[in-house]
Amino acid sequence: MTVLELLQRGLRTATSNSLRSFRLASPSKTTRFASLISNQYSRNMTSDAAASTESAPAPAVIETIATTTATTESNGVKRRKLQGREFYESIGSPKTIVAPMVEQSEFAWRLLSRRHSPANTLCYTPMFHSRLFGESQTYRTQSYQPPHMDWKEGPRGDRPLFVQFCSNDPEHLLEAAKHCQDHCDAVDLNLGCPQGIAKKGHYGSFLQEEPELIKSLISKLHKDLDIPVTAKIRILETKEKSLEYAKMVVDAGAQVLTVHGRTREQKGHNTGLADWDYIKYIRDNLPKEVVMFANGNVLWREDVDACLAYTGVDGVMSAEGNLYNPATFCESEDWDERFPRMDKIGREYLEIIRNEVLPHLPLQELLSRPEEKRSRRLLNEVHKDANLTPIKSHLFKIWHPLLQIHLEVRNAVGRSSTRHLGPDGDPLYDYMEALRSVEKIIAEHLEKNPEQVDENGKWVGPDTEVVEGVKYTEGIEVVVKGKKYRRVVPWYRCQPYYRPLPEVAKANGALKEKVARKAEDDGREEEGSKKAKVEECCY
Repeated sequence: MTVLELLQRGLRTATSNSLRSFRLASPSKTTRFASLISNQYSRNMTSDAAASTESAPAPAVIETIATTTATTESNGVKRRKLQGREFYESIGSPKTIVAPMVEQSEFAWRLLSRRHSPANTLCYTPMFHSRLFGESQTYRTQSYQPPHMDWKEGPRGDRPLFVQFCSNDPEHLLEAAKHCQDHCDAVDLNLGCPQGIAKKGHYGSFLQEEPELIKSLISKLHKDLDIPVTAKIRILETKEKSLEYAKMVVDAGAQVLTVHGRTREQKGHNTGLADWDYIKYIRDNLPKEVVMFANGNVLWREDVDACLAYTGVDGVMSAEGNLYNPATFCESEDWDERFPRMDKIGREYLEIIRNEVLPHLPLQELLSRPEEKRSRRLLNEVHKDANLTPIKSHLFKIWHPLLQIHLEVRNAVGRSSTRHLGPDGDPLYDYMEALRSVEKIIAEHLEKNPEQVDENGKWVGPDTEVVEGVKYTEGIEVVVKGKKYRRVVPWYRCQPYYRPLPEVAKANGALKEKVARKAEDDGREEEGSKKAKVEECCY
């Protein structure tokens, strides 16, 4: 069962039978699975330490995180828990943030995003279910893997990092948060999930009408957790109500507030544009010492700068934009770095899985056993690791333009699985075969249609200055340093996905169909949510 499937079982409404269904068959087998992971970690510690010693020193910001925000005992002295802007400065004052995304902002994807973002970029984990996280060791092992993937230093560092939970019970939330407080910089409360699973489970944005419950959740962590608590909310129907809501969350103890500029109703085909005016209004009317992030409408790096300037927030978060182009935050003047080729990003991502994930999983150990002694159940649990289950979804997004044309590659990716081992037992065999097809298609295209380059052999980029009176049929208009440009990113380069606005979706019949379906069966909104686009799960 995947993380998303577990979430679909709800929070408060789960029965004892459903609780048993996500656990391993018996405590002894649960211990065996955890022991396999632990043993594999121990075997890799020596090589990891050697690699870390040989690598170049980590950026200063990573060192700051490791020493300043730690609250566990060191030499018998417990460090002071930082708050507000002091805490924000201790993690490097990040202005670029990779959003929490269900089954999408996992460790491997965070590493890839960090490689193509400013050094102090903040990342969130996917949203975890607090009760399941606290009660099930299997759930914790499959979704979040401290300490063997908790590198604070070196080129593989996964900091700064916030772990996000959904919850409606302060005690469940605290228990879950304590499991990871030594392996992250803060714990975030999800108050923005608009999906049917959140409505049935009674969490996310469906707590908006219960301010006392929200206060109890945040204040519990603020008082009893060793690290800061933060929160992510959506706007309400008016600016005034949104501000009142934001103040309540901050007063309860949230040290960082993220505001998604969309309402709970804006999801799926009805997503539309985020309202930066609401975010600006909240920012202008909260004390300046309150650290605030904005979420919504980020397609390009220029959008980050525009949002910072317009709203006055401290940082800007990207969800969907990051999934289609992990270099969305890249500050380089080199266009090739800002819009990397999809084949190169695909290879880099799969190599991260191979080099940073697979060595820490007991997959090869299980496969090396005689077949009669090989536990299919344990092998199945390994394949459910949070870094392996999203591979297909990530490749569908970064290769999206190509897959719309080359359906044979799309079908190959769709059939791929880590369970299909190659001739040498490689769990990435299917995906590597698909990658080779992508590389071949792009190489053949560029041989016939070479990119325009400058005198240094560098790609000249996707922008053409807009000429008044000329009608353009391709690309999108962007403003860079006061000038208008038409941006046309080649199909073989990572680029944002343009979601149709609600009025366009209505004209195409998509939104009408969804509304009708909901009216027919409003009581089962969560049905089919596993098939929903992941951008609908970016809260």
